[in-house]
Amino acid sequence: MRATSAKVAVQLQDAANSEKVSKRFSIGAERALINGEITSASIEITDGFITAVESALPVTAADIHVPEGVLSPGFIDCQINGIADINFVDADKEQMEEALALLASHGVTACTPSMISAPIGELVAAINTSDCGEASSANAPRALHLGYHIEGPFLSDQFARAHNARYFHDPSRENLQPILESGRVAIVTLAPERPGALEAIASIRSAGAIASVGHSAATYDQMSEAISAGLNMVTHLFNGMDKDVANGIIRAACESEELTVGFIADGIHNDREKVEWAFAHMGERIALVTDALGSMLGDEPVRVTGQSPGGAYRNDGTLAGSTLTLDQVLLRAISMGVPLAQALTSATRTPARALGRRDVGEIRVGARADLTIFGEGGSIRTWVGGVEVKK
Repeated sequence: MRATSAKVAVQLQDAANSEKVSKRFSIGAERALINGEITSASIEITDGFITAVESALPVTAADIHVPEGVLSPGFIDCQINGIADINFVDADKEQMEEALALLASHGVTACTPSMISAPIGELVAAINTSDCGEASSANAPRALHLGYHIEGPFLSDQFARAHNARYFHDPSRENLQPILESGRVAIVTLAPERPGALEAIASIRSAGAIASVGHSAATYDQMSEAISAGLNMVTHLFNGMDKDVANGIIRAACESEELTVGFIADGIHNDREKVEWAFAHMGERIALVTDALGSMLGDEPVRVTGQSPGGAYRNDGTLAGSTLTLDQVLLRAISMGVPLAQALTSATRTPARALGRRDVGEIRVGARADLTIFGEGGSIRTWVGGVEVKK
């Protein structure tokens, strides 16, 4: 996928962070994720970027020695509606900064904040009034805002789930263009079976964004047509769709190498059987996400329950999302049998490549020094652009 227009916002944020870059230093890790594999490594960081990577070398002489855990690229969450009491759809500048800083403290160094179905005018206003974390009065490193994930309102009534179907529309040019014209959208989720969806998919891709299928009743044939039109992602596999693996969206996801597969491996949205099946059939294309939220989802409150730790629900009992951060989802995925290197790759390189980013998601020369040490309790220590995040 070519570079997204949402990169403009990120470049501005990078400039805002430029005064906070670190001095030159090195990190030596007994275990590090390099090219999708766990190996020992020494890396050098200069002015916020990785300037040298040496694998399988003695690491004790580095400025920072990592004897435990795994040194990983920072995590990238492509579907997150909020965190703590902050909801991205109505977050002001200070709340956005706080949310992005909170995410960084959990090893999430980049994200595509999500907005669910709402009146189109409200979505456009929310996108346009946000500063995307571009300017900051604070001096704390925070996750990069890679552009918004607009999940709706071009969805299927049949699979509305936690969305309010009264806001649903066909993805006509009149409805879609105001959203795309902001230049701050990285992903648009839609139902390919809606009238005008194929043209919409082409427009989304032409705008440099990802076109993703979700909350959809699309058949296998409709999926094939959508993929030909440019569809290149699946939003939260198994959730908001028919769960028949031999038909429809899931069959297309299995067979189509073009599709990156967003997946919530938290034991709530998907149990161990689905987690094992998904990684067995699409492991290299899975992008782990949280579908996390704050105190609200859209215009309705959510609640948590001790019976399902980490889950968040509508008052009617509908699963609305999670309260987990991506490092916590990773721990759950690994506990359900996903190999460590594969799990970490699905939270780093896979989403980065889907978004057309080569400067994040990997430990390699030229990439940003967005790094986290991942251990048994989640992210232990994190750097954003070479600047350490204070816990």
